[in-house]
Amino acid sequence: MQPSACPYCQTTMRNTYARGLTRDECGACGAGWFDAELLGKVVTGPVMDAVFEQAKGKPGRCRGCEASLQYVPGCPSCGSRAPTCPGCGGAPLPAVELKGLPVDVCGKCRGVAMGREEVARLQQPTAPQPRPPEEPAPEIQAADFEHEYVPAPPSMSLRPRVMLGDEPACTTCGRRLEPRYGFVWEERLFCGSCAPEGSVPYSDELTKARPSESSGRRAQYLNTGATESAVVWLLSKLFK
Repeated sequence: MQPSACPYCQTTMRNTYARGLTRDECGACGAGWFDAELLGKVVTGPVMDAVFEQAKGKPGRCRGCEASLQYVPGCPSCGSRAPTCPGCGGAPLPAVELKGLPVDVCGKCRGVAMGREEVARLQQPTAPQPRPPEEPAPEIQAADFEHEYVPAPPSMSLRPRVMLGDEPACTTCGRRLEPRYGFVWEERLFCGSCAPEGSVPYSDELTKARPSESSGRRAQYLNTGATESAVVWLLSKLFK
């Protein structure tokens, strides 16, 4: 095959193959001339058919000053030679877009011409893309399994709300007693003899008693302020 001239600068091109594309490449300006059938394997056949259909009746374009060219072999504005088909010599070649790239095409020879920059951009999708580095999995911390403590709102009081009345007395036997010597169960005050199973010594610092608590665990509710109440309860049980 006789070497062809560059469609833009008329320098003799050489046939080359790079990144899956066979083309004639200009060593002077870097332009490329692609056979539509081979180029269609990269950009798909239907796309190429649409390009040539779009090129029918389209004017050419000056590569020097971007002027529109119609039926002239050279640009009347800047004098540059119009894009010319290296196969049949037809000029100016219709200017269209191929996948967003400006190209010049020859419908007779089924060829596509594009500049150095367009050739580089066309080859980018065919180049293998590096895989993004995998982010290491976050290290699991023991705190991830702990429930976050949410304090109770100020309006919610956890202290026992005991119904003492005007004269504090045992709910069961009615005996008057000091609240500090009594026991709490379901917001009611009891003496040591009548205290139900699960009740706790009265104290402003204790939370409300829970029904599931057993009397054998009463000691864990005792603090410095409740020690005296615990002693009174023990004596009442011994001398009942």
